[in-house]
Amino acid sequence: MSDSPSTIRVAIIGGGLAGAVVLRGLLRYPHIAVDMYESRPAFRDEGPGLAFTTNTQAILAAIDPELEQCLDRAGAVLTTPETRMGSGPHAGREIEIIGLGENCKKNVSRQAFLTEMLNEVPPRMLHSSTRMASATELFSGEGLLLTFADGSQKKYDIVIGADGTHGFTRQLVLGADESLVRPHSTGFWGLSFKVPLLRAQNAMGAQYLDPSNPRQVGYIGDGVAMVYDFIDNGDEVQIAVYGKTDEVGEEDELSGPPWAKLFTPDEFEDMFVNIQLPVCRGMVDLIQSVYTVQVAAICQLKHKLAPTYVTKNICLVGDSAHSMLPFQGASVSIAIEEALILSTLLGRLPSKAGIPAAMQAYDQVCRPRAEQAARSSAESGLLVTGRAPGVGLDADLIQQHMLHKFELLLNDDIDERRAAANMIMDQLLGAETAWP
Repeated sequence: MSDSPSTIRVAIIGGGLAGAVVLRGLLRYPHIAVDMYESRPAFRDEGPGLAFTTNTQAILAAIDPELEQCLDRAGAVLTTPETRMGSGPHAGREIEIIGLGENCKKNVSRQAFLTEMLNEVPPRMLHSSTRMASATELFSGEGLLLTFADGSQKKYDIVIGADGTHGFTRQLVLGADESLVRPHSTGFWGLSFKVPLLRAQNAMGAQYLDPSNPRQVGYIGDGVAMVYDFIDNGDEVQIAVYGKTDEVGEEDELSGPPWAKLFTPDEFEDMFVNIQLPVCRGMVDLIQSVYTVQVAAICQLKHKLAPTYVTKNICLVGDSAHSMLPFQGASVSIAIEEALILSTLLGRLPSKAGIPAAMQAYDQVCRPRAEQAARSSAESGLLVTGRAPGVGLDADLIQQHMLHKFELLLNDDIDERRAAANMIMDQLLGAETAWP
């Protein structure tokens, strides 16, 4: 790391997707020296594959043009999304959603994309098996002293928290208020896995899985939702299922909300009894062939809305700032938008003295949009599981509510919001003219 007084030293805590995209954005600026820390032995990002809309792909290219090539090398598949009724009297009916047309998404494995992004990062910047223990504010504008679990210490000017829903950095910004720091149960659960194409075709029907016309198809059920798509250059089919319980259980004050929800095979089968479309039954059969003794699903958690994402020299991105439900793919889209705005602001900093202004500008522009996306994702979760009050499995009402649901993500003008963030930072710094 450079010791030049003009160098801005940045530590990214968390080695998943959000942190990696921020890292790639900051690498473009020679006055920024950046390290990324991951507490686990390897840089990993678990969960269902990612679906990047054309809008999100354009934002990735604005962060770093090479990220488009990373997507392709990771086996991204260009797909056409569909949403259909899986249960009720209109089972099979397609639900129209404005903006989701032909070949408008690229589906990719999280881990494959993360690996490709980090393959081009200098190894000296990547620190696995390194857990952050504390951050101490230094005097005279010297930044932050980070202490790690092994006792080592390093000084940084900025800390970016990207360590996820259960990460450490959220408390650095929000303090000891457990109601803000700890995630809470939502009543939703989900599980995902992938199988070879031929195996999926045998179970679900080859007519639904045509690699020459790859589609991402979601089904709205009675308390459940199902979706399948192609990843890994079309060689694998990813299946994800989600459910909504009627009640959210009590949370233990010490251990917090449960991370997993367990079902017996019979309990799992009962939840899908009202979905009889052959392709959906095939997905259920595949899941039960993998989970033969017990079906283990991941509880979908979320944070309360944070009053801020920043301090004067610490900021939160992605799930560290705003865990949200997965039903619109909003979490990753918003995290990538945040990476572009944050890297743009830090790239324009004339000196370390401007860091608090950059943090405030980031918060003022990014937090309201993330809150809006979190609300929309929660509403979509109820709709696609047939649990929206007053809507249920009424296909006409679902159509009415879903028609414009994705416009929030698809029609956003990222250049306008990036310009707004720049203007706020300039105003906070008292600049009379815009910087380059």
